[in-house]
Parts: sequence; C-alpha cells; structure tokens
Amino acid sequence: MRKFLLVLVLLLFSTSFCYQFYFANLHAHTAYSDGVGTPEEAFEHARRYVHVQAITDHAEYFGQKIDGQDKLLLTKAAAKRATTKDFVALWGFEWTGGVGHINVYCTDEWIDRTRSLKELYEWIVKKRVLAQFNHPIATFGTFYDFEYDPKADEFINLIEVGNGSWRGRIISDEMFSNYVLALKKGWHLGATAGQDNHKGGWGSANDARTVILADELGLESILTALMERRTYASEDKSAKLWFSCGQSVMGSIVETSEAVSFEICYEDDEPLERLYLISESGTVTEWTVNSNHFEAIVDVTPPDANEWYFLYAVQKDGDRIVSSPIWVRASKIYPVNVRFSSSPRTLNLSFDLVNFSDAASNVEVKIVVADRTEELRVFLQPKTKVVVNRSYTDLTPGSAEIRIELAGLIGWKGRAEVLRDSILLDVSHENGESRLTGWLNEACKRFGIVVEKNTTYFKKVPKNRLIVLPLPKKESFPETRQLNDFEIENILRHLEAGGRVVLISYDGAVVDESFVKLVKAIDPDLNLSQTEDRIFLEVRGKEMNYYVSDGFIFAKVNSLQDAIELLEELLR
Repeated sequence: MRKFLLVLVLLLFSTSFCYQFYFANLHAHTAYSDGVGTPEEAFEHARRYVHVQAITDHAEYFGQKIDGQDKLLLTKAAAKRATTKDFVALWGFEWTGGVGHINVYCTDEWIDRTRSLKELYEWIVKKRVLAQFNHPIATFGTFYDFEYDPKADEFINLIEVGNGSWRGRIISDEMFSNYVLALKKGWHLGATAGQDNHKGGWGSANDARTVILADELGLESILTALMERRTYASEDKSAKLWFSCGQSVMGSIVETSEAVSFEICYEDDEPLERLYLISESGTVTEWTVNSNHFEAIVDVTPPDANEWYFLYAVQKDGDRIVSSPIWVRASKIYPVNVRFSSSPRTLNLSFDLVNFSDAASNVEVKIVVADRTEELRVFLQPKTKVVVNRSYTDLTPGSAEIRIELAGLIGWKGRAEVLRDSILLDVSHENGESRLTGWLNEACKRFGIVVEKNTTYFKKVPKNRLIVLPLPKKESFPETRQLNDFEIENILRHLEAGGRVVLISYDGAVVDESFVKLVKAIDPDLNLSQTEDRIFLEVRGKEMNYYVSDGFIFAKVNSLQDAIELLEELLR
C-alpha cells in the first residue's frame, strides 16, 4: 500500500492533472535602488539558475528618473523582454516603511515610504495587486505585530520565512515564529524564501528558493499561483514537497466541518531527516525519515471551525523547508488572535472576530469560561473584524477551559490558568531577609499565587487580600524598620475591609515597638514579645507560636516547609 501511494503521488508531479514545480527568487535589487547592475543583467543572470526571478527595487529611489523614464516601468519592460517559455521575469517594488517592508508585484504604479502602512494597505486593495511581507524581524519591523486587516489579507498573500543572499541557512527562527504569529492573527499567507540580492548573484547567491506550484511556466499562471499561495520556502534548490487535501494543495482554504485527509510527499537527492505537521493548535504529528523519498496520508479532525496546517521539514544536511498552510474552515466568520491574561480569580479574554465573507452578518457568539456561559450578538460588516473583550471574576483557581462558539460551531477552544490570590510581601522595613523571602516565593509558586513586593511603605490601603508582614532583621536600622502611624492606620483599614494580615517571625528577627503597637491596635488582648532566644505572641497570658483570629495571623517561618504549611492553612 505504501509503495502504491508513493508511486501515485510521484506520478502527480509529472502529470498535467497536477501542478508543476517552479523554483523562484521573488526578492532582489539592482542599481535602480541600492543594488548593482541593471534589471536586464539581473534577468539574464538569473535565467541560468531559477525559473522565475523578480526585481523589486526600493520605491523611494523611483523619484529619480532615468532619461525621464520611470524606473518601475523600465523594469517592467525589461521583464517583458526577458520572459520566455523557459523563464518568467517579474517586476515590482519594495515599500520600506519603519514598521516593516513589503514587496508589491506587477503593477504599473508605485507608492513609497512617505505613505503609512494603512495607506499602503488601502492602495494595495484599491489596485488589487499581489504583495508580500518581507523579512519579518524586529530589525525591519513586523507590521504592528501583524495587526490583521481582512481587506488587505485578500492581496497580501505571501510572507518570507527566509531571507538573505549569504551561503547557508536563511530561514531564521525569528522569521519562522513571526510566520506562525501572522497566521494566528488571521492572515492567509504563503511561505517564501527570498535572496534579497543587493550585490548581484540573482538566483545563484545561495540555494534558497521559493518553490511555486503552477500549471505552466507563464506570467499569468505564475501570478495566479502566487495569489493563491501555492508556494513553499526551501533552503534546498531542488527539493520537491507535496502537501494537499483532496484536490486542494498548499495555500488552499478547504470549506468543511468534517475530518480531512492530508497527502504528503517528499522527493530530493538530499535525504529528509525529520518532518512535522504543524497546526494552529500545535504539532499534530512528526516523522523521523532518513530517506530521499517519503509519503504519508494523515487523517485529522480539526479541533475548531478555523484551523490551519503546514509542513516543516529538515533535511539530513540541515536545510529546512516550510510549506504554505492549508486552512480547514467550517465558517467564514471565526475568531483569531485569541489572548487572555489572568489575575487572582480573574480571567480577561480578548479575541478578534473576523467576517471573511462579502456579506454583513449578525453573529451569535457563545463564550464558555470554566463554569460561566455568556451569549453575545455581534454585528460584522463584510471583510471586517471586531475586537471582543470580556472579563470573568470570582473564578475557581486552577486550569479553566475556554470555548468560543459561533452558531453551534466551536470557533476556538483552549485552557488558561486562573491564579489564586496574590500576596503583598512587605520588604520596606528592613524585613526583606533573603532566606525568608526565598521560602515564601517558592511556596507561593507551588500554589500558583502571585507575589507582589511592597518596597515603599504602606502609603495607602493595600488592594491585595493578603498582606505578609515579616518582622525586621536584628541588624536593621531602628529608624528604617519602624512602622509609621499612617501605615498602621492603613493596615487596620485593610483588615476592616475584610483583608488578612500575616505577621511572620523567623530566626534572626527582632521585635520593634511599632510592630507591638500594630498588634495592640488589632486586638488589645494581644502582645508581641521577645526573649533572648524566641519571639512569641501572648494571648491573655498564654505564649503562642501560631495564632489565627479573624483576619490576623501570627506564624513562625524558618524553612520552606513552614512556608508551605502556612499557605496551606491560609488557602483552606
């Protein structure tokens, strides 16, 4: 069966029913901006190494004419002359704004960096032209962290996961992680690898290629393939990677709510070492291969109404290949960019609700967080998004399930950790003893409790439910270890409002009179005392090492175990 599947898929490589593999370089420059040579020289050189070469000079140089002629139109003319039945030459320009760089392809007009990213998006949509996010790293910009624009998403259909004209690896971890980020934000993007030539060597500077799956080697066929994201990024100049779902290949959006089967095939003279099928929810499966040929069929049930999948391959020599995704979508309205933050017993949820259709819609949204259910109605214009923000309080600490449902479909599901109460640990009265704070921090970490440190006295009534107030160290300065009267007043107000205060003694602590005053103010029947070798609390004449009454607790902590037992008692 495996042999039959391999033969079948490999036959698809060469039959007219399936697409052909064309190796391309979609990002390069000449002396028309900050590179070398002319477009004619670039195309003539590149035709010996790639099937498709694009020249995308920086648009900010286009204000300077050549013999009164526009550089973009001159590049177009050179591309038209260079294109043959064996080679396709593309023309375009690179917009280099401070928030990122974008290639725009095969247009007769250009826009430079004097216009904002928003204006560029609007221009691209108006002109209906193909565009690509270039080298998405912090150095050049990541387009406001890939803030999603549903209208621009129809035309910005490519993203570089690899960029560079040096030898060796050009698919970087940062670009790869930003590829994933852009997909999570909602963009539909095909993966590419560009040499970004500035010193010549167009198509030959290294082995990096964008591989295009197209019907034939012609301008219209290549542009259609790029617009439909039928690409993969490769650090190998000849590797063939096939990824499909039925008749839909990489870059496609498959409209279904059913389980799907992915067909995968690899072929090259360099052995494939590892292959991963990655989805929005994480790694679906992985293979250790060590072969020049590999094929597999994977059955997958998408966990929600909009899930994407792509392949990440590593060859024996370390070269990497990244495919464009296949989106499996049950609805054209779906949530993306789901994010949440947790504070004690509270979960803040936010997501972008996208309408990718051409019709307006009223959407019934059901949000389930732990044992809470909320139903909303959201109106969405065509090709727009709405940001939904919700907050849920008084949740039970621990792992909470989150589901976003749309018209009965699960749009997104996951889990988040709801934190327990936070504590305010005072270290502003010569009481930040390192061993003690270390034990308390470790104990709180085990119970999922947030530790905030009070370093500037109790200038106002604390908002934390629990204040941890260690006694000062013996070697402390009397002037800085004292509680001020206003601090005592604010601590008392905290108790009156239902808060709790834990007074902690430890080996090496000292009792300051201001702390005795605080204890007396809390309860006149209590007295904080110290002998040569111990600190204790007197309760109507009885000496106690541990005491609990309403919101006030006195305890000794001389080990991590003491800190753990104290928190166990407080969390009951």
